[in-house]
Amino acid sequence: MSESQLPSCISHLTDSLQVVQFYCRNIPIQVPKFAVYAVLDNPVFDKIVYRENRKVGMIKLGRYLVPVIDPLHGRLEERPNHIVVISQSKGNKFGLFGYPADEVKDNLLLPFYHRSVRKIVKDFV
Repeated sequence: MSESQLPSCISHLTDSLQVVQFYCRNIPIQVPKFAVYAVLDNPVFDKIVYRENRKVGMIKLGRYLVPVIDPLHGRLEERPNHIVVISQSKGNKFGLFGYPADEVKDNLLLPFYHRSVRKIVKDFV
């Protein structure tokens, strides 16, 4: 693998990483754009559940019921302006979860030699 830690089958296709940066309670969080399934504006939860004393919003997306959790381990007290839906896969298993966001910027590019690239992609490759 190259220094960027992207799979070799795609790392040669570009010289930069597209990043989605969103803010949760004014704290910036960056995820690789290839891991973003959707960005929902003005979302409404279909259901609220409680897991381990944490409020989890649920949103129905087609055949999926997507849990929305606070990435900062806080509580979902009010309806967020946006939800960034992240996809993850492990082997043949696929899952979606969402993060609440006050603001979303989805047009950021980082060159592969940038020191943050490895940290941003490590959970998604």
